Amino acid sequence: MTIELTDAFGLIGGVALILGVIPHQVRLMRVLLVISGIGGVLYFALQEEFGYGLPLALLFLAINAARLFQLWNRARAGSMTREEQELFDHVMRIEDPSKQNRLRDLMQWRDMEVGEVLIEQDQIDPPLIYIATGRASIKRDGQLVNECGAGEFVGEMSHISGEGASATVTVVLPMRMAQLDRDALAQLTQSLPEIGRAVDSAFNRSLAVKVVRMNEAIEQAQN
Repeated sequence: MTIELTDAFGLIGGVALILGVIPHQVRLMRVLLVISGIGGVLYFALQEEFGYGLPLALLFLAINAARLFQLWNRARAGSMTREEQELFDHVMRIEDPSKQNRLRDLMQWRDMEVGEVLIEQDQIDPPLIYIATGRASIKRDGQLVNECGAGEFVGEMSHISGEGASATVTVVLPMRMAQLDRDALAQLTQSLPEIGRAVDSAFNRSLAVKVVRMNEAIEQAQN
């Protein structure tokens, strides 16, 4: 009986893990990964496997349970922060609350200090970041080529092109930023094309601002 129960928990954990990478909804994905983690913990515990298997299963469960709690707590709180409202209303121009909440699930907000590096030049799959406050320098081969600040994105060109980072981005003024989950965003924009169009438009506006600023800097240098 114990062997059958152990196999059942292992099967549940494995199936939930596979299903967990399919959903477009981040919350559902986390629920399935938590179920997978529980199945894994019970499987290794009943097997009396106390080597690497059980600790790794416990860590996997703890990480996903914490992220799921974070999502539920944010949804229960309901109200958006000023930074989130600015991002959705004025930067991405998404008015539908349900779509705003779907995007909120993909974001992690952090405060960054001066000197912290957001992106390294040639970094593969660099993070996709929205700057709410603060400022960052953009350097290519050690030379300052641009700056970016509140209301702008960094990493959007790599997200669009699929290539590595073309420059190093470093915080030069204390920053409040949100990092978006690139893979989850790609899945979400596939399932909801209207969000994809809004995100692409926001990225294009951010890139346009950088191009204008760079051209102005070149003109000033020439004069």
